[in-house]
Amino acid sequence: MDQLLATSALWAMHPAFLEAVLKRGSIDAMLPDAVRDLAAMMGGTREAAKTADPIREGATVIMPVTGLLAPRGLGGSMYYDVIADRVREFAADPKVGAIVLPIRSPGGYVWGCAEAGDAIFEARASKPVVAVADPYCFSAAYWLATQASAFYCTTSGEVGSVGVRSGHTDMSGFESKIGMVTTLIASHPDKIAGHSHAPLSDEDRAEIQEGVDESNVAFAAAIARGRGMPIGEVAAVHGTGKTFSASRAQASGAIDGIATLRDVVAKLNTSRARLSLMRKQAAAMELALAL
Repeated sequence: MDQLLATSALWAMHPAFLEAVLKRGSIDAMLPDAVRDLAAMMGGTREAAKTADPIREGATVIMPVTGLLAPRGLGGSMYYDVIADRVREFAADPKVGAIVLPIRSPGGYVWGCAEAGDAIFEARASKPVVAVADPYCFSAAYWLATQASAFYCTTSGEVGSVGVRSGHTDMSGFESKIGMVTTLIASHPDKIAGHSHAPLSDEDRAEIQEGVDESNVAFAAAIARGRGMPIGEVAAVHGTGKTFSASRAQASGAIDGIATLRDVVAKLNTSRARLSLMRKQAAAMELALAL
């Protein structure tokens, strides 16, 4: 992952996890090629996590959503288009009665998240789609979870970290210390706006802030749609960046209840429970359309 790209990207990710990702990328970027190659030979590099395959439990499909979420082409544990394609596939399969998304993710990039969320929301029209924080579901992963028919959190779990962030790295001080000067030549100043070889200008800062704000509005709108509530109430219920234990999330109405993955699957494998959930989600969708 290019460190400067990672810093300036739009992220919907738990800040502690993101800090670790950016720091790891920064340290790796400073290593000489010879040292990096030696570390690779010694087994010092981390392999990308393998995406867990969906499994079937009766008429219920369990599709794990894990790790760093990203669009294809950027480093991540799971790609948004894979999530969307799988959800659509199971939604169209008449042999599947319900889809369960056990989520264990700190979030990830904003790019691609809305499309995956749309696929989950659309699948609700044909069958129950239930998200379970197992045990944590933050930021972009939370965006996805709120698009499901119902959203639960396991007993010891934690959810939240709603919001978007970006950033800027000013390399000019470091370059001056080592006697390095970078001159950028572009067709237009916009082409090099916010570059890392000088302090961030007020205009470029405002541009980055606008992108963050725009994505955050989309985040809140998605939560409002998925949870069937006015957008003006989203911050009070789901927070503006803080995380919540399962009990606190249930008390505020951010989730539908506290349940383990085993509990949810067992409940969905009864036709009566699926019918009740479909009625509930139909009512929620009617409310969302009326708002």
